[in-house]
Amino acid sequence: MSLINQFHSMGLRTKLMLLLLIITILPLGLLGMFSYRKASTEIQIKAYEIILENLSQVNHSLTDFVQDIEQLSMYIYSNEEIQGILSNSSSRSVAEKYEDEQTVNGILKSFLGFKSWDIELYVIGVNGERYFTGDFLPPAYRDYQPNWGLFRKTRIAGGGPAWDTHYSLKKIEDYGAVLSSGRLLKSIKTGETLGYFIVDIKESALADKYQKAHQYPGGEVYLLDANGYVISSSPSKQQVGTRLNKSYMDEVLRGTKGYFSAVDEGSDKMIIYDSSDSSGFKMVSAVPIGVLTKESHSIRNLTIFIVISCILISYCVAYLLSDYMTRPLRKLRLLMNEVEKGRMDVTFPSKYNDEVGHLGRSFNTMLRQINRLIHEGYEKQIQVQEAEIKAIQAQFTPHFLYNALDSINWMARIHGMDAISKVALSLGNLLRFSIRRGNPVIPIREDMKQIRNYLTIVQLRYRDKINIELDIDEKILDFYTPKLLLQPLVENAVGHGLEMKDGEGKLLIWAGVIDQSVQFVVEDDGVGMTGDKLAKLWEHEEESAQSAKTRIGLHNLKKRLELHFGTAYRLDVESEAGKGTKVTIRIPCIVDPKEVERVV
Repeated sequence: MSLINQFHSMGLRTKLMLLLLIITILPLGLLGMFSYRKASTEIQIKAYEIILENLSQVNHSLTDFVQDIEQLSMYIYSNEEIQGILSNSSSRSVAEKYEDEQTVNGILKSFLGFKSWDIELYVIGVNGERYFTGDFLPPAYRDYQPNWGLFRKTRIAGGGPAWDTHYSLKKIEDYGAVLSSGRLLKSIKTGETLGYFIVDIKESALADKYQKAHQYPGGEVYLLDANGYVISSSPSKQQVGTRLNKSYMDEVLRGTKGYFSAVDEGSDKMIIYDSSDSSGFKMVSAVPIGVLTKESHSIRNLTIFIVISCILISYCVAYLLSDYMTRPLRKLRLLMNEVEKGRMDVTFPSKYNDEVGHLGRSFNTMLRQINRLIHEGYEKQIQVQEAEIKAIQAQFTPHFLYNALDSINWMARIHGMDAISKVALSLGNLLRFSIRRGNPVIPIREDMKQIRNYLTIVQLRYRDKINIELDIDEKILDFYTPKLLLQPLVENAVGHGLEMKDGEGKLLIWAGVIDQSVQFVVEDDGVGMTGDKLAKLWEHEEESAQSAKTRIGLHNLKKRLELHFGTAYRLDVESEAGKGTKVTIRIPCIVDPKEVERVV
């Protein structure tokens, strides 16, 4: 199979990736080759110029340092206190010598505190006095030779500054003073020689001046005097104090500033150097050419990096295209997961006209149908529960009984039977209240009024057998409660507790606010219930609710509380055989009847 046929048989994502890679790699490859060749030469020249500029700046810094040292020696030369001390006789007292030593040392140390230089200062008097800042006095300064080395140069300078390089081999990492500056101290008044002022400059003080200059890996930097001796070097210090023995030294000593290529120790190096006009010091930097060309290698590496990056970007573009095509399907899958978790309010954004868009619209239609069916089922459940509440309330009595009781009331009044009239009137009010339609919750004030109607009937029937005590907190009368909430409790207390008791009984009805809730207590001292009977109470009540009996039991009361308040209520029953029964109901404080959910 030919390459063309293989290309045609590839998938769309693979074709796009190959085309993007070819379009990216070819122009970038050609551009990279041209850029690498052009930049290699330009970068090397630029690097030479930068190194040369750095060396010039270092040389300027060294020149400033030399001038500072010379100004320091000039200050010592002209200091009147030092002039006086060096003019004193060597036979003066020990106290005077000690005082002079403190004075000179104070002057010398003040300079070291002012400048962070790694130097040592020496004042050597011809009168035998020696003052210095270091820990010890070198033998060459204790017993100096006027016609040797630095001392000879200072005498020749006649009071001007003189410089001397320490030409000696140093041990590894122990270089001491590598450069010294001296000045002959003369009496300003008589011109008589008083001594010498010597400044020993350590290698670290000089190295600090050029350490900040840009250095390349494998490169070497040398600070040379006018004769080619190494005053300081980096990174190796082994040649400090010796004459630099390199093949390129003759050209460096002849010239003042520039750069050229040379072979040193078998490798090609670029030699960059700069000379100081005032001090004659030379800064020399030997850099391997291969290190300098690494700057151009970075261009090559950058080109390769760009090509690889473009390949990766092309791959990412192809990936993003496929991701864009499959994103609607992933979105639809996530929505289905949300529906499985119970969220039925999600919607697929149908902005596509392809097959995925049609699938999404079908999903939305299906979800709307499901929501409609759920809503219909929910509404039916509400209707059933409301009908059940109404049926429970309607269990109390049919409407025609109220009309009959009203007739009995008027007949009793006509015949002067007040007791019968009072019972008929109370019972009629109860029946009328129970069959009245409207809001299932009423003010506690109205509900307690119906309780009193019922208790009127109870008192007329049982007379002195039952003592009734009502303790109602007036603060709760304007709160709301489900209609006929306490009626079944009072009926049970009378009919199942006090009526079967021998002798008198007591019925207590209490209502008040407890823990921001309304609490009702119906308590009697009737026959009570045993523990087994109390444990089976709810089962018994459920069986009673399923029968056709007219008694409104505790089961119906509990069911009404659940329908109105869910779990935000309490219904507790306490009973003991022979001692009585106590029923406690606690419901929320309801100020507005709309606060009560008819079905929770």
